[in-house]
Amino acid sequence: MSNKNLYYFYNIFYFYLSFLFFIYFLFIFFIILFLYKNIDKILYDMLNNSKKPFILEIKKIKNNNKLLNNSLYLKSTKKFSPTTGSESNYEPHKWNSKNIINTHNCYSYALGKIVPELKSKAQPGYASAYNEINDNNFHCKNFSERLKYDSPGSYLENFDNACLPGFYKIFLALDPKNDYHWYKQHKNGYWSHKPGATKITDKDASGKKIKNPLLSNRKFKHRNYKEPCFFACIYSDLTRSINTIYNIT
Repeated sequence: MSNKNLYYFYNIFYFYLSFLFFIYFLFIFFIILFLYKNIDKILYDMLNNSKKPFILEIKKIKNNNKLLNNSLYLKSTKKFSPTTGSESNYEPHKWNSKNIINTHNCYSYALGKIVPELKSKAQPGYASAYNEINDNNFHCKNFSERLKYDSPGSYLENFDNACLPGFYKIFLALDPKNDYHWYKQHKNGYWSHKPGATKITDKDASGKKIKNPLLSNRKFKHRNYKEPCFFACIYSDLTRSINTIYNIT
């Protein structure tokens, strides 16, 4: 083969090789562009077709802050809040035993954390070294922030919407500057709570089974949790251990 033909051959070879590389990178570019534009839908489909918690939809979590202490969004149209199958059963025997009932409060109960070695009642944010609860920070937004510290991945949700797979729903209401109270939902759709160091119950202040804690009677003998804060979805296994209470900053 003459030098001229060889030169011509190499030019053709490098041309086609460059063209193939161009097609390859163009293909990769469009794949990345597709993923960028459709990542929310892809994550949503992954989460809704699996019981395992994949990467959370950050956009959804951030946008749900409007549900905080907002009467418009706290309203519901359904009799029961949709469940995911990750809720616990109502099991009084586990929580009403002698060594558990006095040291576990409504917060421990809502998070689903039984810690036999616990010596004092868990407080929102304390296990994450959050500042002490006082009259100045005793409001819904502060408790929402504390929950996110203690239970990474938790997010606010509407009563009418189901949580993401693997999550279950809880509810917070306040007796302003006096006390807070948490409720959690069970697999049967009903809700229960643990008033302080007393037994857990699925009844409200009127003795009725709780279908929706927002609509239930929360005016008890010594406390009136008249200020509703929010519904939230949590994944219990992502919640920080509460058997060690860190130093409060």
